[in-house]
Amino acid sequence: MSETKSLKQGLTRRNFLKTTGAVAGVTAIAGSGVALTSLSADKALADEATGAAAEQVFRTSCRGNCGSRCPQEVVVREGKVVRTTAAQLPGEDKVRRRLCVKGYTQPQRLYEPDRLKYPMKRTSWSPDNPSGDQRGNGDWERISWDEAIEIVSTQIGAIMEQHGPSSVALWTSYGSNNVLNGTSAGFMSVAYGRFVTSTGITVLGASADYAQLKTQMLDLAVSGNDCADIANAKTIMAWGGNPAEAYIHDWQFVCQAREKGAKLITIDPQFTASAMHSDIYVPIRPGTDGALMLGMANYIIEHDLVDEPFMKKKTVSPLLVKEDGTYFRMSDLGVEPTQGPLNPYTGKPSVIDLNVVWDAAANGPVMAAKAIDPVLLGSFEYEGVRVQTVYQKTLDSIKEFTVEKAAEICDLPAETVEMLAKTYATEGPVAVLTYQGIGHHVNSHHNYKNLSLIGALTGNAGKPGAMLFRAYGTSMPTNSAEYMLGKVALNICGMYLPQILETKQWAGKDLDIRMLFCTNGNMLSCESGRAQLVEAVKKVDFVVCADVNLTDTARYADVVLPVTHAYETEDFDGGGSTPFPTYYHKVIDPLFECKTDLEIMRLIADKLGMGQIYAKSDEEFLRAVIDTPANIAGGCGYDDFHKDKPVKNYAFTEKSMVDTFANTPTQRLQYYIEKPMPRNSFGQEIADYERLPHYEHANEAYWENPLREKYPLMGCSEHPKYHVHSQCAHTPWLRELEPEPLLKVNATDAAARGIKQGDYVRVYNDHGYAVLKALVTEGIKPGVVSIPHGWQVDQFVEGHTQDLTNIFMNDFVSNSAFYDFLCEVEKYEGGER
Repeated sequence: MSETKSLKQGLTRRNFLKTTGAVAGVTAIAGSGVALTSLSADKALADEATGAAAEQVFRTSCRGNCGSRCPQEVVVREGKVVRTTAAQLPGEDKVRRRLCVKGYTQPQRLYEPDRLKYPMKRTSWSPDNPSGDQRGNGDWERISWDEAIEIVSTQIGAIMEQHGPSSVALWTSYGSNNVLNGTSAGFMSVAYGRFVTSTGITVLGASADYAQLKTQMLDLAVSGNDCADIANAKTIMAWGGNPAEAYIHDWQFVCQAREKGAKLITIDPQFTASAMHSDIYVPIRPGTDGALMLGMANYIIEHDLVDEPFMKKKTVSPLLVKEDGTYFRMSDLGVEPTQGPLNPYTGKPSVIDLNVVWDAAANGPVMAAKAIDPVLLGSFEYEGVRVQTVYQKTLDSIKEFTVEKAAEICDLPAETVEMLAKTYATEGPVAVLTYQGIGHHVNSHHNYKNLSLIGALTGNAGKPGAMLFRAYGTSMPTNSAEYMLGKVALNICGMYLPQILETKQWAGKDLDIRMLFCTNGNMLSCESGRAQLVEAVKKVDFVVCADVNLTDTARYADVVLPVTHAYETEDFDGGGSTPFPTYYHKVIDPLFECKTDLEIMRLIADKLGMGQIYAKSDEEFLRAVIDTPANIAGGCGYDDFHKDKPVKNYAFTEKSMVDTFANTPTQRLQYYIEKPMPRNSFGQEIADYERLPHYEHANEAYWENPLREKYPLMGCSEHPKYHVHSQCAHTPWLRELEPEPLLKVNATDAAARGIKQGDYVRVYNDHGYAVLKALVTEGIKPGVVSIPHGWQVDQFVEGHTQDLTNIFMNDFVSNSAFYDFLCEVEKYEGGER
C-alpha cells in the first residue's frame, strides 16, 4: 500500500556516503523517465500547502537472499524510486525494525549498471549450431521479446518431443521464494510449479545450505527459537556466525542480553566483528566443529552435568531402539496402530504408533507418555527382541571423542574444550547462533545432530533464552496446491549435473538433459565446483537464463531474459525475519523491457499451446494461494494485505517464540534419526552413523590430509556485510565501500611467502585459481585463508574463487561444500591490474 507525503527536502544520500561519482551516476540513471505506477487520485495529490512535489510511500520488502526479507517503506517521486527505509512496525514489534546496508541500497540495485534491460541472444548461437564451447564469450545481440519467446518455446517443444520431457531441466537456487515468481524447493510457485508439474520436466535444485536444511529442519525437525529470544540468554555462542555484520537483526538482541550481563563467546577461525565484542574468542580449525561438540558432550557426561529430568521428559534419549535402528513401538507390544490426520503431502492418513521406554518403576517397556521413571542408559530384552535406549546407542558411538582428542582435532587447548563444555552446561540458558558457518564442509550435516545432542544433555533447548537453533520466522501457511497440476517427475540436486551429462543416467535410469532453464539463482557463482559446472553447462544443447542482472550464470546462456526487481512486482512470501509476512506491493512499473517470471512462463506456455495452465490473473492466483479459510479468519487474507497497516502473522504468538518440539515426529528434542533417507536416492548405501551424532574428517580440508604437503592452507569464507551472495555484486555504493575482493591471509603465512599488504596474489589448487588483492591480518587463524563470497568473474584479476572449490558432496545430504578445499597462495607476477 502507499501513502502520500510532501517533499520537505532534497535527496540526502550524501548523509549516507560523501558525494561520489557513483551517486551522480545513479542519479542520472534514475532520471530516465520511469513510468509511475497507476495511483488513485487521492494518493497522487501534491502537497498544495507547500508546493512540494508529491511523494508516494509504498510498503514492500527487500528480496535479498539472506533469509530476512526485511519490511521496507519505499519512496517514489515522479515515477522514480528515490530512497527506502525500514518499515515502521506497530507496538512491541517496533524493536524488530531493522534494515542493513544492502536493503538501503536496493534503489541503486534497481538502476544499477549490470541490470538486464532487454532480451539478448548469443550471437554465435543458432538451432543448428549450439556451439556450447563458445558460451561465456560475451558475444550478445539484442532481440525482441517475440523473438526470444519464439526461440525458447521452440527449443523446449523440439527437445521434449525428440528426447522426452525430462531432457529439459529447470535449474534454480534461492533467489526468491515468492508464491507467484519464486522457486521455493526448486519449483514451488505458480510460474514454475504449474509448468513443471504439467510437463514432466526435470528440476535441478540448490545444494547450498542443505547440511542444515535437511538435517536440522527436515530430519530432526527442530526449528529453534525466535531471534528476539536471544535477549533472554545468559550465555551466547556465535558459533561459525557473525551477527554483528552478517545478521544485524540478531545483533540488537545480543546487545540487549549483554547489557543484562550475558557472556558472549565466538567460535570461528576468523576474528570477526562479533569476536571483537566477545568475552572469549575460540579460533577453531575449520571443519572440526562437530568434534568439539562431541568432546564437550563427553565432558558434560563424565562430570555429571547432565540435566536428567529434561533428558527423560523432553528428549528422545530414553526411547528404545531395536537392533535395526528403528524405534521399539507400541505395535511391538501388540497394540495396533491407529489412524491419524491426513498427510498434506501424500493425501493419506498418518499412522500413530507410539514410542516406548524402559520404565524403572514397571521394570519393563511402557508407552513413553505414561512412564513414571524412564531409564536413560541400558540395553534390554523383551520377548526375544533386544533393545537399547537412544542415549545408550549414542554414548557407545561417540565415546572415542574425548576432550583430548577433540582438542587435537580442533587445534585448541584441552582446557578450552573443558571451559566451553562447563560454560554450556552451567551458565545457561545458552543461545547458539550458527547461521551457515558450520554448514559448508562435506561433513557438516553431522554438526546439527551433535549440537542437538549437547542441547539435550544440558536442557539448553525449548526454554526462553535456550536457543539451540535460530528459527527463521514463523511462516504463514499458503495453499500450495495452486502450484501443482500433477507430480514432479524428477527433483535432483543440481550439483549432479556433470555426472548426469557424462553418464546420461540417474538412479539407473536414462536421463539425457539437453536444455537448462536457469532462474532464481546464480549457480555458476554461488555453488561450489564452479569449474566443473561451467564445463557441464557447455555440453548442453540450449541454455536460457532469466535474471535481474547479467550474472556469471547468465553469461553462459544462449538466451537471457530480463526479469523484474522486487519493487516492480506484486507478490507474496509467507516467511521472513519478522512476524509480518512478506508482501511485495508493486512500487513502480517494470523498467526497460523486464517481465515477471509468471509473465514469461505465460508467453512460453501460450506458444506451446498450454496457455490454460495460467488461466487466472495474477490477483486471482494470489487470492487462491493466500485466501485459505484459516488465513482469512486470522486477518491475513489478500484484502488484509492491501489495507493501510502492516499485517501480522496470526500463527506467530509469544508461545511460538520458543521451540516446543511439537513438529518433531516424537514430540521431543531429537538428535537421533530413526530412518535416515538420502535427499537424492540413487542406490547408495546409508551408514548407520547417519542416525547418530557423529564426526568424520572433511573431504579435503583436514589437517592430516597428505595433500597439505602441496596445498598447506585451508580455505574458508564469510558473508560480508556488503554482499548478499552475488545479488549486490555491482551496486555502486557498496562497491565504493568495498571496491574489490580481498583474500584474507594471516600475517605469518603472508611473511613466509613474501606477501605484503595490498599485494595481488594468486590463490590456487588442482581445481582452479583466482587472482585478487591480499589483506594481511592477524585476524585469521594461521594456516587458514578466507576466500570472499559473492563476487563475479569480471571483478577478479583472473579466475574466480569458486573455481577453488570442488563438486564433491556427501551423498546423504547433497550439500555444497564451499569451505572444503586446500590451497596455496603466491605473489602474483602477472603485471598491473
